[in-house]
Amino acid sequence: MKKYTAFIVCCLAMFLSAGIVFAQFTGQQVIPGQIIPGQVIPGQQIVPGQQIVPGLYGYSAQTVPVVQAWSYYHKSPIVIQGSIIQFYGSRDLYIFRDSSGDVLVKIGKKELENLWYQGISIAATDTVEIYGEVHWPKHSWGSPEIHVRYIRKI
Repeated sequence: MKKYTAFIVCCLAMFLSAGIVFAQFTGQQVIPGQIIPGQVIPGQQIVPGQQIVPGLYGYSAQTVPVVQAWSYYHKSPIVIQGSIIQFYGSRDLYIFRDSSGDVLVKIGKKELENLWYQGISIAATDTVEIYGEVHWPKHSWGSPEIHVRYIRKI
């Protein structure tokens, strides 16, 4: 009986200590004062003439070049401006181009329906502003994708 009691106490102690260890990890370590790309800084000034889309939180008012997406962390909010030039593959992927380069953007069914309901059609010659998130593939050698949350034709 003493063996079982000692075994149960040891298991319970390991279980509780493992919970404490996992509870202490809060994700990506950020050094105080460090600015993460795509982060909205409290008190940040919005440039006149640019507007943050209502209902979308975490997006700065500044558009950035596509090449800057390579320096963003996974799931960082980003705003890019350029043209959607062609459909790519079968997973709702499109090639987006601005003056700095190309990137794949994933436009979901909901975002396409929003454009359709508003009567907006987008051609390869049209300039659009895309609010989305940078997504990195699970393997480290891929390039980022932008998952679109909102599209605005300019």
